[in-house]
Amino acid sequence: MASAYRYHDMGTPTLGTKFTYSAWVKRSKLTSAQTIASMWKDSNNHIVLRFDASDNLSFYAYDSSSYAFELETHDVFKDVSGWYHVVAKVDTTQGTASDRVKLYVNGVEQTNLSTSTYPSQNLTFAANASGTDNYLGARGDGSNYDGLISHAHFTDGYAYDASTFGSTDSTTGEWKIKTSPSVTYGN
Repeated sequence: MASAYRYHDMGTPTLGTKFTYSAWVKRSKLTSAQTIASMWKDSNNHIVLRFDASDNLSFYAYDSSSYAFELETHDVFKDVSGWYHVVAKVDTTQGTASDRVKLYVNGVEQTNLSTSTYPSQNLTFAANASGTDNYLGARGDGSNYDGLISHAHFTDGYAYDASTFGSTDSTTGEWKIKTSPSVTYGN
């Protein structure tokens, strides 16, 4: 399987309080940290979406040397033969703390969390800034994803649910891809 990655320098964010990652991923390696996507300013300011070494899905922001938010699923994801659709949605303008960051797998919001720390309202992240490296398949410190990533989307300034990128097949009941989602990508 591949262990390559892509990155680009971010321009001025459309809105620093909202963004979405969506990607279809196929794992090839278990029991090691595997980064799906990240924003990396430096070791004290970064945002990471990954499978951790225990095969849980985690999404966190390390902001000014402390966790601004951290979600980790209690469920594990050990299927190396199928695809997972992973969506991480951030909207810190929400009044309810648990609505500010959400994780979805195959269209299902992950509410069975072993860790759930939410950001303060209207927080703008240091890692979501002009000049920050936005990675697909890696962290800024070199930790890569070993597997496949397809139909990846990053929306800057817009927070979308999983249903924007996929839907349930009425015949099979399986979650399927929307190959041309109707989204605004921002800057």
